[in-house]
Amino acid sequence: MQSDQPEASSSRLMTTNAMPSAPARVLTSDAAVDVWPATNAFRSFWEWTKQRCDRIKGKEILHGSDSTSEAITALMDLLVQMIDWIDEVPLQPLSSQRFGNLAFRDYIKLVDSRLPLIVKSFPNIPVYLPDQILPLLIQSTPFGQPTRLDYGTGHELAFVLVLWSCVASGWIKSEEEEDELILRVFPKYLELVTLLQKKYRLEPAGSHGVWGLDDYSFFPYLFGSAQLLDSSTTPAQALSNALNPRSPMTDMYTLSLHRVTLFKRGASFSEHSPMLHQLSTFPDWKKPHGGLRKMFLGEVIGKRVVIQSIWIGGLCGGDEVEQRLESQGIKVTGLKDVASQDSPITVTKAPWAP
Repeated sequence: MQSDQPEASSSRLMTTNAMPSAPARVLTSDAAVDVWPATNAFRSFWEWTKQRCDRIKGKEILHGSDSTSEAITALMDLLVQMIDWIDEVPLQPLSSQRFGNLAFRDYIKLVDSRLPLIVKSFPNIPVYLPDQILPLLIQSTPFGQPTRLDYGTGHELAFVLVLWSCVASGWIKSEEEEDELILRVFPKYLELVTLLQKKYRLEPAGSHGVWGLDDYSFFPYLFGSAQLLDSSTTPAQALSNALNPRSPMTDMYTLSLHRVTLFKRGASFSEHSPMLHQLSTFPDWKKPHGGLRKMFLGEVIGKRVVIQSIWIGGLCGGDEVEQRLESQGIKVTGLKDVASQDSPITVTKAPWAP
C-alpha cells in the first residue's frame, strides 16, 4: 500500500499537456486495486491531496461563487445549477420505503443529459479535459448510484478525482485556485449530495454501520481535520459545536459531525458513531489527522468494493494500471460488470486506536 510519506516533487510539476488515455473501468479486480496506488498518477494525486491539507491549515470554508478564477466560477455555477435541478424532480409516492426514492433516477437522467454540454462549454478548458472528467461525473456516479439508490465514499472519491484532473490538466493554474477547489468547490459539492441524500433517502453504500467512520463521507473529515490542525479548537470542542451549533460552522470536520446528526437520531452520538466519538477524545488534531490519512489508503483506496465503479483515464492512472497488470500477465477486464457480485467487506482497526 502507498506510503504516507511526502514525495520530493510538487504537484505543480505534475501537470501534463500530452493527450491522456481515455477513461475506462479498470479497477474491477483486487490485482488492479493493488497496483493503482503505485502508479505515478495516483502518487501525484495523493501528494497533491496532502499538500492541500498542509495549505488549508487555519483556513475557513469559502462561501459563495465570487471567485476571481474563471475555472472555479464555472465549477461553482455547475454545482449551483445541479442544486436548482433538484426542485425539478419531485418525489414519487413511495413512503413505505426506508431507503431510496425512485425519483432519484429521474434526477440522474436529467444530470446526465445536461452535464456534457455544460462541461464542454467551460471557459478555456483544455480540449481533452471534458473527455477525462465526464466519465467521472456520469459513469462513476459521484452524486449517487441510480440503480442501487445509494451513495458512499467511492462516489465522493470520483468527484475529488474530477478536481484533481482539473489540476493535472493545467486548467487550474495556481496554488490559490487549488485551495479554492477544497475550500469552496468541495463544500458546495457536499451541500449538493447532502440535499440529494435527504430528499431521495439514498442508502449508505457499503456502510459499516456503527463500526464505520461515516455512512456517506470521508474527505470532509480529512480536509476538515487539516483545517483545524494547530487551532485552539480541540476535537472535543468540535463535537460539542456540532451537536449544539450556536454560530456558522467554518470547517468541514465540524460541519460533517453536524451532518451526521441529520441522518442518525434516537441514540447518543457515542452509540451511533463510536469511531467519530473516539476521535473527539484526543487532545489535539495531530493523531486524528494522521490516522485519517492512513485510513483513507486502507479503507477507501484499498477496497475494491469502494472504488470498482470509478472510471479512470491517463490523468488518474488508468493506463498505468493496465500496463502494470499486463506486465504481470493479468488480463484487464475493463468494462466487466462486477457491481452485482457479492464483495465481503472487512473492517480494519482505526489507525488512531490503541
